[in-house]
Amino acid sequence: MSKKPLQVLIIDDSPADQEICCQFLREHAEYDYTFLCASSGKSGIELCQSAQPDCVLVDYLLPDLDGIAFLAALGADLSALPFPIIMLTGYGNEMLVAEAMRAGVADYLPKDVLSAKSLGRAITNAMEKHRLWRALEEQRRLLWRSNAELRRRNEEICTFYHMLSHELKTPLTAAREFVAIVIDGLAGPINETQREYLGIAKESCDQMTLGLNDLLDVARLDTGKLHLDPKRTEIATVVERAVAMMAPMAEKAGIALTAQVESSLPDLMMDARRMVQVLTNLIGNALKYTASGGWVTVRVTLLPPEQDGVLVAVSDPGRGIAPEQHARIFERLYQARAEDDVFEGGLGLGLYICREVVKLHRGEIWVESTPGQGSTFFFTLPLYGVSMMSESKEEGISV
Repeated sequence: MSKKPLQVLIIDDSPADQEICCQFLREHAEYDYTFLCASSGKSGIELCQSAQPDCVLVDYLLPDLDGIAFLAALGADLSALPFPIIMLTGYGNEMLVAEAMRAGVADYLPKDVLSAKSLGRAITNAMEKHRLWRALEEQRRLLWRSNAELRRRNEEICTFYHMLSHELKTPLTAAREFVAIVIDGLAGPINETQREYLGIAKESCDQMTLGLNDLLDVARLDTGKLHLDPKRTEIATVVERAVAMMAPMAEKAGIALTAQVESSLPDLMMDARRMVQVLTNLIGNALKYTASGGWVTVRVTLLPPEQDGVLVAVSDPGRGIAPEQHARIFERLYQARAEDDVFEGGLGLGLYICREVVKLHRGEIWVESTPGQGSTFFFTLPLYGVSMMSESKEEGISV
C-alpha cells in the first residue's frame, strides 16, 4: 500500500534542527515526506505563499521574527490557510504556548522532548484536525449560502402574497358588493333559486377576503410591519364583541356559543381589534369541529398574583387533536387533520397569526386536547403598569 505524499516546510535558522526534524519524520511511516527548508521568517512566509506546503513546522525564535509575529504576518485568520502550523521552541514557557494556541497553531512542541514518535503524532493530529476544520468551514459556508438563498426566496414569497392580497382585494370587494346589490333587489327582481346561488357567491367572497387578510397579516409579521395600537381595554368588551360576531355562525350550525367572564377583572393594555381577531379565529375553529347540538364556551379568569395576568380559554367538545399535533398546530400552513378527514378549506394561517399576535402582547398560547373528547385553547395576557399604559397609548407599536 502506497503512502500518502506530504510536503513539510521547516522554518528554522538552525540547519542541525532542520535535519533532526527531517530525520524524525522519515522514521514516521504514515506519510511519504518531502521537505522544504527556510532559515528566516520572511523566506518561510514566501515559501508558504509560493509552494503551498501541506504542513509547516516553525521555530518560535527566528532571526527576523518571533513565532507570534510570523503568524501575524501570515494573516489574521489562520484557519483559512490551506495547511496547519506546528510551532517548535527551545523554551518551555507556558505563556508562549497559550499565546501560540490562541493565535491558531495546531500544536506546540518543545525541542528538548522532540522525538520521531511525538513529531509524527503531532503531524498526523494536525493534518486530521485541519482537514476536519476545513470540512466544517466548508459546511458552514454552504449552510450560509443555503440560508441566504432561503431568506431570499422567503422574501420573494412574502412580497408575492402581499402583492397578491392587495391586487385581489379590490376586485373581490367590488364583486361582493355587486352581488349584494343584486340580492337586495336593487338591480331588479330575482327568484329564490337565484337568491340562494347569489348568497353562496357572497359567502365565497367573504371566505376569500378572510384568506387574503390572513396573507396580508402574515406578510406584515414576516416583514416586522404588523401594527399594534394598544389601549386600556376591558377584556369583557372584547369577548362580547367576538362572541357577537360569531353568533350567526354558531346559530346556523346549531351550536350554543356562550361566554363566562370573571367579574371585576382589571383593564388590560391591548390592541382590541387584534384580540377580537384572535378570539374569532379560535371560536371559528371550535365551531368548525363541533357537531350540531354541541357547545362552545369562552372563559376569562384572573391568574394568580404571581403570574400577573388573565387567562382566556376557548373550549369545545369536538373531535379533539392528537397529542403529536399539539406542538405543530400553531405553525404556519399546518392544519391538524386525521387521515380520513375531508379537507375543509383554509390556508392554515389562523393559529399561526393567533400565536404571533398573543406573543406581541407578551402572552402565551397553547392547547390541551384529547381525541374524541374536545379541545381547549388557552392564552394569557399580562397586566401592565400605569406608566407602560400611558407610554403605549401615546404611540402604536410596529413589530
